[in-house]
Amino acid sequence: MRLSDLWSVLLLAVAAVGFLIAGAPLTKQAAAAAGFALAGAAITRAVDVTQERRREQAAAQERRRTDLDETRRVAYMALLAGNTRHYELVATVANALAHHGLQVPVQEAAAHLVTVAGGDTEGGSARWLREQVDRITAMLDAENKQ
Repeated sequence: MRLSDLWSVLLLAVAAVGFLIAGAPLTKQAAAAAGFALAGAAITRAVDVTQERRREQAAAQERRRTDLDETRRVAYMALLAGNTRHYELVATVANALAHHGLQVPVQEAAAHLVTVAGGDTEGGSARWLREQVDRITAMLDAENKQ
């Protein structure tokens, strides 16, 4: 945590200490009450700042993962561009099948997808792709029942 994140905490803490020590011109009880109130506010703010930093770090990590996934998908496009006119579609679906739940080997997925995208909608590759769709549907159905 950076010091700049805690300026408001430090300000509240200094004021709290001042009220607790000085006590004048207020009565001792009023100064103590104000000091404890400010100390509580400083603690609360410190907790808020810490939680905010954690949320920011989690969001940054999620953005990084998303960026890396997109970079990988585009790299697959480049690798497949010479094999099919439909390299964007093939790379996107291969990336999803390989890295988003099914753990299908990307080379296997790409080979089947190139065949299907090339027009073979009845052969073994088309059956393979339908099986993947069925697996996904079964997984989603099972999750919806929970």
